[in-house]
Formats: sequence, C-alpha cells, structure tokens
Amino acid sequence: MSADNGIYILESEGPEWRVVHAQAIENINWNPETRTTCDSSFFNNDELKSYFGRCEVFTSKDDAVRAALAIEGEIAQSDFPVLEYGISFIHLPRKFPV
Repeated sequence: MSADNGIYILESEGPEWRVVHAQAIENINWNPETRTTCDSSFFNNDELKSYFGRCEVFTSKDDAVRAALAIEGEIAQSDFPVLEYGISFIHLPRKFPV
C-alpha cells in the first residue's frame, strides 16, 4: 500500500515559504484544460491554494525547514509513521496566488 505522502516546502517569490504534509501533491501540476498532469513548470493556482493557502507563511527558509522537521517528528510518533516521499522543496517562480 502506498501512502503517497510527503512534507512539501513551497518557495515562492518574496521570498516566502509554506509547509504542508500532503498526499497526491502532483495535483498542483494538474492542467484542467488538457486534463493531464503537466511537468513542474505548470502550476494550477486553485490546487496551490488548496494545498498551501492556509499554511503559515515563513520569510526564512530555516524556519520553514524547522517546521517541516517538526511535522516529520509528529508523523514518526503517530499510529501510521510513514512518510513515503520525505521532505521535498517545490519552487514556484512567481508570487503565491491570492
């Protein structure tokens, strides 16, 4: 069984960082017009907001990494201590959508 989960640190213009524990992160690259998942140069604003819109915004990469490590620790202590994709960075080469 695949957990399909990871902790993702989204870096966007500002610079700003947002951290989330999520499944199916490839949805942020889903193109509804072509009905396909695109490469990492395409970002779906609705999905970005869905995954990262309610996250705390960090102005320091170190603070974002500390937050990701704290989430990793919580997962390790949980009843299902699986983190399939670990901690990953995602670079959004523009401002986060509002």
